[in-house]
Amino acid sequence: MLVDDTEILRDRLAVAMQSRGLAVRTASNYDEAISIFTRSPTDLAVLDLRMPGRSGLDLLRKLLEIKPDCRIIMLSGFGSIPASIDAVRAGAVNFLSKPADADDILSAFVRGDEPLVPEGGLAFPAPSLARNEWEHIHRVLADCNNNISEAARRLGIHRRSLQRKLRKRAPGDPQTPGPDDFFEEDNPETNDLS
Repeated sequence: MLVDDTEILRDRLAVAMQSRGLAVRTASNYDEAISIFTRSPTDLAVLDLRMPGRSGLDLLRKLLEIKPDCRIIMLSGFGSIPASIDAVRAGAVNFLSKPADADDILSAFVRGDEPLVPEGGLAFPAPSLARNEWEHIHRVLADCNNNISEAARRLGIHRRSLQRKLRKRAPGDPQTPGPDDFFEEDNPETNDLS
């Protein structure tokens, strides 16, 4: 089952998954998804976190209530750490930021069975304060149907300040440190075996 209120994304993902041999049922909102899922539960589901009306988290809980062994991936245009934690705590197998293609989603189902942090690895570092601010501004703007004046009022900042912030690109997330960042590199001069 694929549930997303963005018709273009929903249809594109449905076609891509059907071309990979999966039977796909689509819905655009909570009520439509519950109606379809109740009649014919699926083993896998891909849900948008933010939809008009009830959220994807509400839908996730209801689908798991109907079919507890359903494996669910949450998608969001605002891929924040707190949102992903909420989704996984509610029972999602994995959480992906949009745009995600069919291969990303299918591999996320596979990765859902793996531990979140590989043995000996490091957890993903928290996003920067600037990244959190950028995501919050865009969430509020989306809640206001892209009305900049209303979003500025809700954020408690001047409209022009908000416009300046919106012109900026999303700040980059910190990079996940690898093992090479923690261990000294072998010095070829001191490790000469000849």
